[in-house]
Amino acid sequence: MAARTLSLLVFTALALPAAAAIAPPTGLASNLLPAAGEVPAFRLAASGVQIYACRESVTQPGAYRWTFVNPDATLNDPASGANVATLRAIDTWNALNDLSSVSAVLRATQAAGTNDLPWAYMRAIPASPDGMFAGVTSIQRVNTRGGAAPRDGCTVDTAGSEARVPFTADYYFYKRGVA
Repeated sequence: MAARTLSLLVFTALALPAAAAIAPPTGLASNLLPAAGEVPAFRLAASGVQIYACRESVTQPGAYRWTFVNPDATLNDPASGANVATLRAIDTWNALNDLSSVSAVLRATQAAGTNDLPWAYMRAIPASPDGMFAGVTSIQRVNTRGGAAPRDGCTVDTAGSEARVPFTADYYFYKRGVA
């Protein structure tokens, strides 16, 4: 029994991102700052693609636009380099080891560059009281590179086609705590 408990503790420790003190990101607009009492619990580095589909505009018939479909990214713990989560649905992160997940509601954005996804602040909604994402209260997406929708190439002739745009970003996951 003791060996099983020890094994479970070791597995849990390896499944979580490094728990060293995390400095919050800098360069944020005030609307991207977390609520008072929230502290960064961990940071994950994402690498993947943002998937867009060429579709006819709902508001302008005959015009075509790249429409966001979903992300396809893997997130790793920068301290260990281990892959620990995925981002495969819009604003939903899934842990690889403990199967916990968290979704989010967008609260604010900050422009990051013409070809870069905007930085974002989201209110978090953990799906489980246990696991890596338990207790997460908010999420920031910062340090984005790439991922913005293509600016051209979506026409009646390419309607239905897909564009997979590479991106990287850092995600900060906040929990209530003592600063």
